[in-house]
Amino acid sequence: QLIQYVHDEHATFFEVCKSFDALIVRCNPGQIKADGGDQGKFDDSMRGLRKLGIQVWPSPDVMEFMGAKDALCKIADMNIGLEDTLAYYDPALFTAGFKKTMAFQPRVIKQNRGSSGEGIWIIKLKSGNYCKTYGE
Repeated sequence: QLIQYVHDEHATFFEVCKSFDALIVRCNPGQIKADGGDQGKFDDSMRGLRKLGIQVWPSPDVMEFMGAKDALCKIADMNIGLEDTLAYYDPALFTAGFKKTMAFQPRVIKQNRGSSGEGIWIIKLKSGNYCKTYGE
C-alpha cells in the first residue's frame, strides 16, 4: 500500500505505519526539509518503528552511513558489488578512471546531486568492443 508522508500530518502518518509489518521508504534526502518538515523528527520516528519490530528499508542509520551517492562504491569489493563502481570528485581521477571503466562495459553516469532521475546518462562504446576483464 502506498502512503505519502506529509509533515503536517506526522503523528497520523506514523500511527498508520504501526499497522504494517514493514516499510520501504522512498523519500529523497532533503525533500522533507524542503517541504518545511523536520528530517530528524522523521528519522527518529522511523527508528521508533524499528524498535517496535517493524522493518524499515532503508533505515535512517543506513541512509546516513552509506550516503546516497557512495553506497554502491562502498560495496564495490563485496560479493554483491561491482569492482568497476567508482565515484569521482576530481577531474584528473575522472579522466583516468572513466577511460578504464568505459573500456570494460557500458557506464551509468550520475551527477552528484538529487535523486529525481535528472542528470543520469547511460554511455556505451560506439564499437561495442569491450575488454573481457576490468583493467585489461
